[in-house]
Amino acid sequence: MSAKQIDIISLDSSQSNRCEMSHKLRKELGLSERLSSLKIKCGMHTELCPLVFINEDRFCLTLPTHIREKLHLPPHDLTIQGKMSHHILHLGPTIAILTEINDKDDHVHFGTIHGFCEEMALLCEAKGILFYVFSLSGYSKDRVTGYYFFQNKWHKTTVPFPDVVHNRIHSRKREHSNQFLLVTTDLIAKNIPYFNNRYLNKWEVHQILSAADHLLPYLPESKLLESRQEFEHMLSVKKDLFVKPIYGSLGKRIFRVKEMEDRSFHLDFTTFSGELTNEYESFIQLYKTLYPRLKKEQFLLQETIQLKKYKNRTLDFRILCHKKNYQAWSVSSAVARVSGSDQIVSNLARGGELLPLKNVLEELFSKKDARNLRKILTELSLEIVQTLYTYAGGEYGEFGIDLAIDENGHPWILEVNTKPSKSNDDHTNGKIRPSAKGILNYSLFLTQFFD
Repeated sequence: MSAKQIDIISLDSSQSNRCEMSHKLRKELGLSERLSSLKIKCGMHTELCPLVFINEDRFCLTLPTHIREKLHLPPHDLTIQGKMSHHILHLGPTIAILTEINDKDDHVHFGTIHGFCEEMALLCEAKGILFYVFSLSGYSKDRVTGYYFFQNKWHKTTVPFPDVVHNRIHSRKREHSNQFLLVTTDLIAKNIPYFNNRYLNKWEVHQILSAADHLLPYLPESKLLESRQEFEHMLSVKKDLFVKPIYGSLGKRIFRVKEMEDRSFHLDFTTFSGELTNEYESFIQLYKTLYPRLKKEQFLLQETIQLKKYKNRTLDFRILCHKKNYQAWSVSSAVARVSGSDQIVSNLARGGELLPLKNVLEELFSKKDARNLRKILTELSLEIVQTLYTYAGGEYGEFGIDLAIDENGHPWILEVNTKPSKSNDDHTNGKIRPSAKGILNYSLFLTQFFD
């Protein structure tokens, strides 16, 4: 049968040990008036509850404190979806986000996705869906400790095991930890789906996409930086390169190197501290300066494409794609991003600005060309996510695609993000972003709760 929103009312166990269900809800669930007990399930927990029926003109269920605690429901009245299946009343679904949590000094924060988590909480509350945030340390095989949002505040408590988990761990190191492996192994053992399994690094993405012949024309030439000679040779051929950390994000730790006509070299960079000059007389001099940083992590050499600018500022496009079901993807949002002043990247973290994609394209091209470009950018993004999803391995429900166009209107693939930015600057006017709706819709699909 279909799910219905049920008002769950908490009752002190000293007043009653029985669950009280309205006759209106009883009829909707198809239960007999003579029924004296009912199994109620939430997450992995099931409780047998003594049951009485009351006259109340709404779908409501009153739960004694001890029953609510055993089901690990929040300690306040709430509205939640419920459905009967195999003679059990299932409450849920329960959606959780896994991330790092800072809860020092009685103040909880979820980093760059804090605002996004609040949006998810409000969206779920409006639809009668349980939602919480948890960390690796809050999960064990027997119990989950998480944070739910109530009256504009996050509250820490024991929560039900989730029906689906969206992985938003920020740290690649944590994703390779034993703790992450233990948690995900237990999720698999409990048949709890989780998605956006892991970060895909830039080189991995490039290798997958470059193996697809139809995507090759849109990929800047890229190589893994493995030797000084390779760096010098590619620079001598291309004259202008980006040097990007393969595990980088938010536009951090990126170099741009140009070989000038007089054989000198110009260096630009983001977020580096220390003694870095801009002009070098020889490649050896430049490389000696960069080497202490290059040896700390793996970098990608990528040819610099002369891209179309917007008011003399770096311009690219963020296309956000979400999975709808086991096969289909859709574009949830598409925006133009322009760089801050004197910046070589357009990331919001580096002072960039979001603008409507349609408006920007129509300022740069004719209306007809702008319309065609929007269609091409959309179709290219969907081709990219289908290819990555097919060959990357693991379950993914969201990709952020960064594209750009050159002076001739030819699109280029700049980057693909498996955990696209959710910083508070990404949305305006307090509206719930399309990305939150996309994550919720795919989460609900994976739970199969409404089937």
